[in-house]
Order: sequence, then C-alpha cells, then structure tokens
Amino acid sequence: MKSGSMDSDAIYGYHAEFCKMFANPNRLRILGVLSDGEKSVGEISEETGIPQPTVSQHLRKMLDRGVVVKEERGTKNYYEITDPRIVEGMNIMKEVLVDRLGEEAELAGAR
Repeated sequence: MKSGSMDSDAIYGYHAEFCKMFANPNRLRILGVLSDGEKSVGEISEETGIPQPTVSQHLRKMLDRGVVVKEERGTKNYYEITDPRIVEGMNIMKEVLVDRLGEEAELAGAR
C-alpha cells in the first residue's frame, strides 16, 4: 500500500463506512433540513415529521461519524453539517436518481 494513496483499501473502507450514514431515509431527511443551515432538534423534528427521540438518535450517529457538529445553547442543542461538500454530494446523487427514475418511466411508457 502506497503512503497517501487515494486507492488504498483503507480509503475504500472508510468511504463505505462514511456512506452508510446516507443509507437511511430519515438521515437523508434530517440532512435535507440541515442543508438550509443550523437547526435545533425540535426544529428538525417539526420540519421532518420524525419524532424527536428518533431525530436525536440519528444525529448522535451522524455526530460520531463527523457528518454534523453540535453546539449546546442553554437547554437546546443545535446541529449543522460539517462540510458543504456533503450537501453538494447529496444533491448530485439526488439528481442522478431523479434522472434515472425519469428514464425508467419513459421506458415503461414505451412498452
């Protein structure tokens, strides 16, 4: 394994583990809300319709993986996405999926 190589097994392993954070619809909804900026757990719960305890569990996992950061202010915790490239990546994947769904619908209509 080359030192600093982006093709190393370790990088692929880390990449796969990091991407697991985005393999849950609730986490994607939470990240979608956070893409507009910092929010409290209550605000996230209200905007997503996900119960507050569930939001907190997902945020804890994302915090542990470095996807979000937390700031405590009084009795509330506020979260924000650590790197704007996460939002960019999510948006690109969403565009690809929407395009694919459109292509599949066109193919189904042509049958």
